[in-house]
Amino acid sequence: MKKISEVLNAASINLERQFVKEKNCERCGRKRNVYRVRLLGGPKKGQWMTLEEPCDCTLSRQAAALIQKKRPQYYWSQSTINDSLEEATLENFFPENDTQDRAVKKAAEFIKKVVHHQQPRMILYGSPGVGKSHLAVAMSKVLMNRFNKACLFLEKTALKQKVRSTWSRESKLTESEIMRLISKADLVILDDLGAEGMTSWTRELLFSLLNARLSKSLVVTTNMSISEMDQAYGAKIMDRLLENMSKQDLLLMEADYSHRLKHLMEDDPKGKGIDPLF
Repeated sequence: MKKISEVLNAASINLERQFVKEKNCERCGRKRNVYRVRLLGGPKKGQWMTLEEPCDCTLSRQAAALIQKKRPQYYWSQSTINDSLEEATLENFFPENDTQDRAVKKAAEFIKKVVHHQQPRMILYGSPGVGKSHLAVAMSKVLMNRFNKACLFLEKTALKQKVRSTWSRESKLTESEIMRLISKADLVILDDLGAEGMTSWTRELLFSLLNARLSKSLVVTTNMSISEMDQAYGAKIMDRLLENMSKQDLLLMEADYSHRLKHLMEDDPKGKGIDPLF
């Protein structure tokens, strides 16, 4: 059986090395050894090559950079976004009135603030189908794809089901892990607030979520008015929901009819469309 040294030598790798000096890491100051090794084969056979020991801080930084690069994808995979919003972007959101145009401009400002770590907060409210969720998803995609930000999109009803699924022994995700993701995300979008059904447990869940996002970036979409939310949730939850918000952060979005009905309206040969109330 050949010795390891013989195998390495056959591959033109010389195990013999000469100590040259100690060198301090430029980043952490830790001492590292510098060696010379001689190449045994190849076009540079016989030449000496200088090698420095890798520093632990470099390896740790590389590992951290890899984790940071994959972080947005992991958070997005834990989101509860529905299929109808998968293709939503800023490019395919077309404002049709002043309220939607203003919402787009505020969304652009919001994105800049998140990028600069300013922790903005916003509520998009109005009738169903006016583009609130579309705009919220589009904002998160810009932050995720262009700025490597971790965004978590949570549709309130689906969030209930996601939390309940953690109660199963077979679940790989725990409730505490969900709350940790909510707390650590660069942006959390709480979609369709008010559609979850009002129980003591859903109130507690909402309170915990908002508590985890205190002084952190948050977008909320809802079909309820601000006064309706106040009546439904009370002062304790509204205090956390509206934290650090001004009137400019409460954006009403309106439309003549739902975006989901738009193609039906356009196909009406008489140009009158369909009755939104059927």
